[in-house]
Amino acid sequence: MMDNLKYSDWKPTVDTLGMYLQMAGKVMLERKPQEPEWEAVALRVTPTGLTTGPINSENGLFMIDYNFVDHKVIISDESGKKVEIPLEDGVSVAQFYKKFMAQLEFLGHRTDIYTIPQEWDFKTPFELDEEHKSYDKKSVEKWFEMVKFAYQELDKYAAPFRGKRSGIDFWWGTADMGTLRFSGKQYPLNPAFPVGFRYGVDAELVECGFSLGNNPIGEPYFYGFLFENSPEYKTWKIKPDKAYYNGYFIYLLKDVLEEKNPSESLQLFFNSVYEAATVIQKWEHVEELTKPLEMPPQKPHREHIAK
Repeated sequence: MMDNLKYSDWKPTVDTLGMYLQMAGKVMLERKPQEPEWEAVALRVTPTGLTTGPINSENGLFMIDYNFVDHKVIISDESGKKVEIPLEDGVSVAQFYKKFMAQLEFLGHRTDIYTIPQEWDFKTPFELDEEHKSYDKKSVEKWFEMVKFAYQELDKYAAPFRGKRSGIDFWWGTADMGTLRFSGKQYPLNPAFPVGFRYGVDAELVECGFSLGNNPIGEPYFYGFLFENSPEYKTWKIKPDKAYYNGYFIYLLKDVLEEKNPSESLQLFFNSVYEAATVIQKWEHVEELTKPLEMPPQKPHREHIAK
């Protein structure tokens, strides 16, 4: 049975790991070609952790992987070179930053980054942060079990959509994960928004995702975020019954896991959020966007192979 790990149970580790992840994210910000809604700079889930995917530098492609099974960061490049940095308790953000940058330079991919944390509740530059130095391996492993479960369910929801959509993005600024669907309607940039949000919501969209609860909610939950927001969402009858609206739609992980069929209930939630967006925002061609796929099974025809 999956553990429902509350934020307060491992906050020191969240704050430390969050900064470790931001370092890779900021490398991508410096090096990756820009894409709408910051798609290029999101981390991706792997079977053992998170990855940047390939990043181009003046010396070729390199990649940064966070492994939460063996608890290490692996930086590798196209030449076959590879370096590893252990993830272990007692290593401050400042110490990790020094190792991280030194190993990038050793491989020939030096990248100068903006070292002030983004979207976090403290702003100590990485190189000066000696306060945050917790890394509880068991808590990280429990959290990653939740991440893998969320990824599998978001993948099911995202896959059949025929319109423009994002991948399953892990946002290192907030340490949450989601996937976007777009109606096709663009919005003018709003200068009142912070830069990250301003360019992340320049189109009509609905996002479904998962948060570890490092906010006032305080525990893991799935969410449905809609832009632009509308007072009508407050009165929308979201499904299942235990899901609710509090600025956006929320379905607590503990409530999901209490369902007889958690996967079925979660898919009901995601699709109920999507329905709210399409009805209230008056999306066009909705039937075409979600028309069932008519494709042959991907599994090989074993009877043919046997012959």
